[in-house]
Amino acid sequence: MTKIKIITSFSRYSDADLEQKAELIVDSMTGNVNFANPVPSLAKLQAATTAFDTAIIKAKEGGKTEQLARNLKREELTGLLEKLALYVQIEADGNDAVLASSGFSLSKIRNVVGTLPKPQNFALHVENVGKIKLSLKPVRGAKSYLYEYRKKGEEVWDIMVYTKTTLVLTELESGQMYEFRVAPVGSSTEKTYSDVLSSYIL
Repeated sequence: MTKIKIITSFSRYSDADLEQKAELIVDSMTGNVNFANPVPSLAKLQAATTAFDTAIIKAKEGGKTEQLARNLKREELTGLLEKLALYVQIEADGNDAVLASSGFSLSKIRNVVGTLPKPQNFALHVENVGKIKLSLKPVRGAKSYLYEYRKKGEEVWDIMVYTKTTLVLTELESGQMYEFRVAPVGSSTEKTYSDVLSSYIL
C-alpha cells in the first residue's frame, strides 16, 4: 500500500493562500503532542509568515522593489515549510492521523478510519469573515473525526483530525465556495464519509 506523504510543493498557492496555509500549520502544530520540538521552530515560521504578510501589503501599494521583497519573503517562508514538512514526515512515521494533525495537505489518504456509520446531522454554520463551524451528531465508537475541506473545483482536500463533533475553521478565503465532509475514525481500515456540503465563505 502506498505510504501517505505530505505535499511539499507550494507553488500552486497564491500569496494569500500560502500565508493562510502557513497560519493553519502553525495553529495545528502549536501544542500538538505529536510534534514536541518542531524544526524549524513554530516561532520562526510565524515570524516568517508575518513578514510575508507585511511584504504582500507593501507590494500592493509599492513598485518593483517592494514586489521583489515580497518574492524573497515568499521564498523564505516556502523554504521553512519544506523543512518543517520533512520533520513532520519523520516524526509521524507513517501514521496518517498524526500527519493530518499537522495542518499540511496530504498526497494520498490511506484507509485509516473505522467501519463506522455514515455521520448524521452534518451541518455548516457560517460565522464571521473567513470562519465557518462544522458540526455533526456523535458517532458511537468514533475515537476522533477526520474533517476535510477544499475550495470547490480543487482535487486535494485539506485535513484536520479532531476529537470533538464541532470544529471551527478560520482564515478561509473570503468570497470563495468551499466543500466540506467528515468521517468518523475507528479501529478498522475503512472510513465512511458524510455527504459533501458546500458553503460560501463571507
